[in-house]
Amino acid sequence: MEIVEAVKNGDPNAFSMVFEQFHEKVFGFFMNRMQGNREEAKELTQLTYIKLWQSRHTLSLSYTIDRQLFVMAKHTLVDYIRREARAEKSKDVVAATYTPQQAVTEFSNSFFEGKDYVIARLKQLPPTRKKILQLKMLNGYSNKEIAGLLSISVKTVEDHVTKGLHELRATTTLSVPFLLFFLLDSMP
Repeated sequence: MEIVEAVKNGDPNAFSMVFEQFHEKVFGFFMNRMQGNREEAKELTQLTYIKLWQSRHTLSLSYTIDRQLFVMAKHTLVDYIRREARAEKSKDVVAATYTPQQAVTEFSNSFFEGKDYVIARLKQLPPTRKKILQLKMLNGYSNKEIAGLLSISVKTVEDHVTKGLHELRATTTLSVPFLLFFLLDSMP
């Protein structure tokens, strides 16, 4: 259990030892489940070790490191399967909705006809609302961080984001993803 404690305390040498000792077994576990797809097995093995390092503080001293590592590997596999299922479902929805030519045409029309309009609408937003949308969408700040930066309440930030997106959506036929694309592309 010393190795568990060392990894839990963030010892990089202990982590390296765990990696060396169990890498082949974890990789083999994924190769079995991925029907021999080496690239997916490599990726899932890496994700498992990343998960081990990032959640090392949650390791239990009551269980061996290999047991906990393989529990993480199983969770990584389940997450991967769910993510793939969602992606496949999304592809089916898009395929049922659009032919590839329709999607390209819609994007082209939206991009060339809508970009100038969205930029013009952005310039018409109140300065605070525009600034909040920029911090949120372009810089990736959370509502709480924006509230701290601008010395306003989180509720006010939420209100500005909601109203700003609503105003932009209400005056254009663009879908939300295209609208966000224009937002990110046009804000300084």
